Amino acid sequence: MHILLVEDDHHIGASLQQALTNQGYRCDWVQTVSLAKSAFEMSQYHLAIFDWMLPDGSGVSLLQELRKQGAELPVLMLTARTATADKIVGLDTGADDYITKPFDLDELLARVRALSRRQSVTPSRQQVIGDLYIDQDQQLVTIQDNSFTLSATEFAVLQALAEKPGRYLSKAQLERVVYAWDKAVTPNAIEAIISRLRKKIGSERLITLRGVGYAMETK
Repeated sequence: MHILLVEDDHHIGASLQQALTNQGYRCDWVQTVSLAKSAFEMSQYHLAIFDWMLPDGSGVSLLQELRKQGAELPVLMLTARTATADKIVGLDTGADDYITKPFDLDELLARVRALSRRQSVTPSRQQVIGDLYIDQDQQLVTIQDNSFTLSATEFAVLQALAEKPGRYLSKAQLERVVYAWDKAVTPNAIEAIISRLRKKIGSERLITLRGVGYAMETK
């Protein structure tokens, strides 16, 4: 399951990202509304965790905008606000659950599991590009009935490119996808991942435009 965490407190954000990763989730962590919007443009998420107050806006406003765009993923709100009226605002805006700070980590993880079970009843999301099938829920890649095993970073890059076939993504954009937005990368990391992907799924499926980035072939 792919989770987006939007939290500007560095200690809380880093701790939650590590805890969710330890539970087997793939978690991207950003600290502002603008970065959250960029994240949603880059990737598809199964669940999101929004802090209420953010440096450039609010989690409630972000949630409201997402719901207007038709986003249906479960959203858990984090906030220091304890008033019932505030909880009602968050829930009426489209939040699926609400937890106040300071919170118990085990309780938060239990709420994430509950929301993920609700999400798991939806149909499997599968992308089809020519004879290439990508099952995002099972992280499975199939070409002409042959299944391929990819590393977590390889799958992250392939998924990002496949979500917008024919559209070029820069190396910097792919670095953010692979390294969850906050970890250092080696200069040639993306080139190495693209090279491994080409060997596994075929070099003709991934296009390079020098100075621009990489794209998934649409045929």
